[in-house]
Amino acid sequence: MIGKCTRILLSGVLLFWTLYLVNAQDMTDEGLKKWVSQFSSLHLLTTNDDASYATVTKSYMGNVDTVLVFSHKRKNPIDTLVGYTISRSFVTNNHLFAVGVNQARLVNVSTGQKLDYNSVRNAGVIKGKGQYYIVDRKKMLTVYDLEGDVLYRADGVDKVVGDEHKMVLVKGSSDGISLIVVWDGQKGDIIYSTGLSIDKIELLPSGRYLSIRETEVKSDTRSMKILDCLTRKVIAPLEIQNIPERVVKVTEVENGKSFLITAEIQIPVSDTPMVKLWYGTDKELRFTKNGKTKYRFWFLTDGFEKVEELPTDRFEVFTPLNNSRYLWAFSNREEFDYVHANPRYNMFLYDTELKTYTLIYPQVAEIFGSADGRYAVSLDGKEKIWKLFDLQDQKMIDIEGTDLRNPVFSLDGRKLFFSGETDLYCFDLKTGVLKSLDISKDSEVVVIDKKVIMGFTHLETKFNTFTVDTAKPVRLQLYNSVKSVTSVLEWKRNKAMVLVPETDRRIRKIIFGGNGKNKWGFSIEENFNLPDGLYYIAGSGKKKKLLYQTNPQDTAASKLKVEVVHYRNSLGVLLKGILTYPVNYDSGRKYPMVVRVYQRQSSASSHYISADVGQDGFSKRLLIEKGYFVFQPDIVFDHRGTGVSSLDCVNKALGALEAHSSIDFSKVGLMGHSMGGYETNFIATQSKRFAAYISGSSVANTVQAYFSYNRLFEVPDYARYEYGQFDMNVPYSENRELYDQNNPVNYVQNVNAPVLLWAGSKDTNVVPEQTEAFYVGLLRNRKSVIALHYRDQSHSLGFMTPETFDLNRRVMEWWDFFLKGKKDVEWIRKEMISY
Repeated sequence: MIGKCTRILLSGVLLFWTLYLVNAQDMTDEGLKKWVSQFSSLHLLTTNDDASYATVTKSYMGNVDTVLVFSHKRKNPIDTLVGYTISRSFVTNNHLFAVGVNQARLVNVSTGQKLDYNSVRNAGVIKGKGQYYIVDRKKMLTVYDLEGDVLYRADGVDKVVGDEHKMVLVKGSSDGISLIVVWDGQKGDIIYSTGLSIDKIELLPSGRYLSIRETEVKSDTRSMKILDCLTRKVIAPLEIQNIPERVVKVTEVENGKSFLITAEIQIPVSDTPMVKLWYGTDKELRFTKNGKTKYRFWFLTDGFEKVEELPTDRFEVFTPLNNSRYLWAFSNREEFDYVHANPRYNMFLYDTELKTYTLIYPQVAEIFGSADGRYAVSLDGKEKIWKLFDLQDQKMIDIEGTDLRNPVFSLDGRKLFFSGETDLYCFDLKTGVLKSLDISKDSEVVVIDKKVIMGFTHLETKFNTFTVDTAKPVRLQLYNSVKSVTSVLEWKRNKAMVLVPETDRRIRKIIFGGNGKNKWGFSIEENFNLPDGLYYIAGSGKKKKLLYQTNPQDTAASKLKVEVVHYRNSLGVLLKGILTYPVNYDSGRKYPMVVRVYQRQSSASSHYISADVGQDGFSKRLLIEKGYFVFQPDIVFDHRGTGVSSLDCVNKALGALEAHSSIDFSKVGLMGHSMGGYETNFIATQSKRFAAYISGSSVANTVQAYFSYNRLFEVPDYARYEYGQFDMNVPYSENRELYDQNNPVNYVQNVNAPVLLWAGSKDTNVVPEQTEAFYVGLLRNRKSVIALHYRDQSHSLGFMTPETFDLNRRVMEWWDFFLKGKKDVEWIRKEMISY
């Protein structure tokens, strides 16, 4: 125990540090690049159907060029594919097909036999038929069986789409006719021909219908057709032929019961005139920079004999959500005085039969739909409750529950599941009863196996369908935030079977196969002291085998030490902080500490501490290698305001460490970027705990920022303060005192330690004038300050840029100067000798 607060020890005693340290010592651009380039990570886990083989991609410094192939029977890869990272698919349990730039490869993973193809323009698989295809640079398409024997050829192939059972291609002919051919695994049949240019085809989700977009070159118009691949009937309403819009697409509703056709045209931003007029009634500020998209919609119903162009005078946008009678409609014009940083809309339900509109969800941007189209659910931001609307009975139901999240409908349309702060909850759509499933009393439970169908996602909205098939076992991931442990269960008929027992590791991805009680699978896991690894799991998680470990050169990783510190703020909110120990930690010594602030950071306690050169100047691995503690406390905002509540959280977090004998509390620094920079600025005006500060891209004058116009998001910046990230929850005009109490520049005269400020001169998110305001306040009050202005960068300094390297060097020199007494840094001494 340290102090009065509980702390969880996450590793054992540190041994001697053996990793080659340039790494941390060579702070030149090339030295830092060399250091980071030693470290890799795993991504994009895929498996075959029975999860006996797996593939992952391996990346270095953000570059992904390697695919590793694994068998559950062997440690280390059975194959390595370099450059095959565009796509990879298991055609069968034993055959992997991988595609890269200009190349493709079929691998028999059980025998190791390979078939290579070059000059590849396009490639894919027809999984249900056990076939794959290649389109070469000469537009020759060839379909192969698993032995590499040719099954079908077609020349002049321009476009290919397909599903598990068929392939559809566009083929040109010598007489200028475009042909659409369907290959069903045995033969290729021409199902459509046209004298127009086909610029896009799309196989719709049911697999039965194909949308075809054609272009009349002379008139520069587009025509849309819908082809029934089963009956070969062409649906081509006159209303959607020869239209001027360049973007035209088809949305299938209820497996082809109806279709919504959308045409889009981008209205460009006009050239800047001599004088620009800004109106107080302007409802389209969000489109100032990038222009506005104008939509037209047609709804095709009643056996495709009826097409209706939807009126867009009142509502500019229509979108379906699995229902052939009702469409969602909203206006993309601002209706709420820009008080939301991200737009909110009044969502209406349009009855295509009665031609009526009904307001269902005020001020929302996200709606979840059931698979059968009967139900929709959305979170009411004001009341903080979920509202379920029954489209069939035209009835709204409030779902009363605390902290419900992550809604998922059962595929059969009978249940609606929610994660809670603890446990999984089920709302019965027939009885209207919400109940806990008693899966866990202390862990959040999330459905892993949900199927996501993306709907309309433009204008920062989400109309999606999240479903889970409860006729099959449902896989659940549990996270206990107090103990910082994760587990995975399989749940069916109110019975749970453990797949992965509780672990303090972060499970980044997991895929299971098998039947009944015999389950096995693969996972990518990591911990703060454990680099990414690929594991094979069986026997209810009791049998876990490491197949591959990244970063074998990082022999020191296992010796790293982290503690999770628990504390409460003054309002009793339980929070956590991550305390990371310096490398070669000696309990008999005292060490300086860097505190990094933002908002909640504790979820990263199980993230591997890899080499990193942070775009914001924060690099944890560098700091601990150079002998610093690093502390990352959680911060939450409340009615006291952003700054005051941040100060309180940080004070309580540091109080939880006060009995730690190895921390030199006279040598503690505070740093933050963006919101963390604002928090740093405010705390610097109120605290005497810190020996130095670093603040980047930060707000210094909240009142001035509140009354500013944000050029990045093209909205007034008061949106960020009232109901956005600052979470003030009140306009300035209604509580000026609250804003003034949380404004750093109001107290800049109280700063009592040196401050390093930095900003990108091209930052349009938090403009550099905010950094300048704090600099000027410190200057006027004769406080020690240095400001760095990066001419060619913006809010962050970019991945591996010269500016990022420069900032990281200066950050380390700043901390060494003020927390370690290394005074031989000329650019800092130049400021300090005056004081």
